[in-house]
Order: sequence, then C-alpha cells, then structure tokens
Amino acid sequence: MKAEREKWSGRVTAKALRFQTGQYELAEEEEICRIILVSGGSFTLVRGGESLLVNPGCVLLLGPGGGLLQQAGHIAPELLGCRFPAGVLPVLKNLMQRDFMPLFEPGAQTALYGPVQWSGRLRTLLGMMQSAESEPESPGMIYLTLILHYVEQECRSEKQDIRPRNETVEQICAYLAANYQQKFSLTDVAARFYLSPYYLSRLFRRVTGQSIVDYINGRRIEAAQRLLESTDLNISAVAEQTGFASAAHFRRVFRETMGTGPLQYRKSHRG
Repeated sequence: MKAEREKWSGRVTAKALRFQTGQYELAEEEEICRIILVSGGSFTLVRGGESLLVNPGCVLLLGPGGGLLQQAGHIAPELLGCRFPAGVLPVLKNLMQRDFMPLFEPGAQTALYGPVQWSGRLRTLLGMMQSAESEPESPGMIYLTLILHYVEQECRSEKQDIRPRNETVEQICAYLAANYQQKFSLTDVAARFYLSPYYLSRLFRRVTGQSIVDYINGRRIEAAQRLLESTDLNISAVAEQTGFASAAHFRRVFRETMGTGPLQYRKSHRG
C-alpha cells in the first residue's frame, strides 16, 4: 500500500488558482481530475456547452476535461485547487475498497455546498497538501484520501436532501457573498430582487437548505477564519471587517459554527 501511495503522491498537487483578465482556463487534459474550493468571489463555470454559477462556500468536483471559469462580479475569486490523475481512483478502490470514481466521470461537474466546518476542514487539508509537496516523500495521496472521504460524505448527505436549482437564488447567493460585510435585512434583499420577504425566505430555504441569515453568517465566518489565520487583528477588528454587529455577536456566532472561540481557533491554526 505504501509503494502505491508513493508512486502517485508526486502527481497529486494543490495550489491557489489565479484568474487572469477575469478568467481561468482549465486545460483539456483527458486524465486529470480536480477539486476546487471557493473561498471568495463568484464565477461561472463553462463546460461542455453548459454554464453553472459557482458561489463562495462551494467545493467543485470536476472530472477529466477542459473548461473555463469566468469571474462574475467585481470581486476576484479566491480558489484553492487540487489536481490528480484519474488513474489514482482505481488504485484507491483496490487498496481501500472505496470507489470514488463515480464522483469524477469525464466531463462531469458537481457543486457541493456543505457546512462551514466541512469546507474549513477541506481547506486545511488542501493547505497541508500544498505545504508538503516539497517534502522528499510527499504525503499527497494521504491528504487526497482524506479529502475524498469528506467529499463523498457530503455527496451522500446532499443526495438524501435533493434541492432544486434556482437561478434567482444563485444570483442572490452571489450578491450576498460579495457583500457580506454590509448590514442586511430580509426586506432589503427581497426588495433588491423584486420579491416579497415571505416568498424569498421560503424559496431560499427550499433551494439552499438554510436561511439567508445562516448563509450570510457562513460567508462571514469563512472570511473571519482567513483573518484569524493570516493576520494579528484583534477580535473587534475581525468582527468589524467581516460584517458582524459587535465583537460579542461575532464570538457567539463563531463558537456556534466552529465549536470553539475565535482566539482558540487562531491559536490552533497558527504555527
């Protein structure tokens, strides 16, 4: 098993994806699969004659094949991507009796919107994969196996809770994700999209499985995680920059979402 992991680990890589002139092209490589975590900004995935609006909080699974990511809105997308040969999947099936191949059919794409804790866990694993690539014996396959494990769990969860697609809700999600620092009310959002607050509330929950407040707080917590990990801003400043009404409100929502306080989170995610 160790020999098989070492054989493929060097070909399992992770990196931040940078948009050039508002787009990022996925090369037409027949045998490459991709997992892309969207931390900020929205974009449209154009692939196989179809288009899909992708918003922050999404983890995108792409089977072999090319495509184009086109920026949607004024905020440049923040993406952390992992790529690996499709040949890794049958190896994992043989070694672990886990069949991940249906998740990465050629030309296929799946957009997963899991809880903030779930996407945060994947972001941590992708970051560890990226940091470890220069090691003599890269543990890329180990990280990939863990990532696929969590991805498969979320796929099963979302299949049990089938939600309809709705372009209006997708546009609302893109707007909220781009403007999470602002103070919102349901009435404000409904008026912007020419809907009644009652109808918007029911539609948004039916399509996304969560309330508008929960969705906004999810984007704010994701932004706060990045600030806690990469800056020395105090808690009040982090709360202000991520749109919370107060430091106390931020602490409460952060603890409810992440299961730990922001200071403890910073301590455990700073080397």
